[in-house]
Amino acid sequence: MTEQERSAASLNASGAAAAPGGAGDRIAELEARLARLERSPGLRERGRGLMARVIPDEATHHFRNAGREQLLGVRAIVDFWIDRIDDAEGRSGGRRRESIEID
Repeated sequence: MTEQERSAASLNASGAAAAPGGAGDRIAELEARLARLERSPGLRERGRGLMARVIPDEATHHFRNAGREQLLGVRAIVDFWIDRIDDAEGRSGGRRRESIEID
């Protein structure tokens, strides 16, 4: 075996050189664990699966509608204050303040 072949054989799957004492095996094990974790469903998917088993579809529908109603309520508040600001600017006669810098 040539020096180049030995060098190529000592590289693991990630391209890092394998150190003596089985460090290459450890890296391979860690890469396998990482791949397994990346394939498994995440916390969000597991939580949704649990909620789907515990909460009926009708309740989920009601909760979604309640969230929508809350957002519509916030929109109404924002629209109210935008209208008030527009009215206040209209009463000021359209005059704008001008800042004058003093040296």
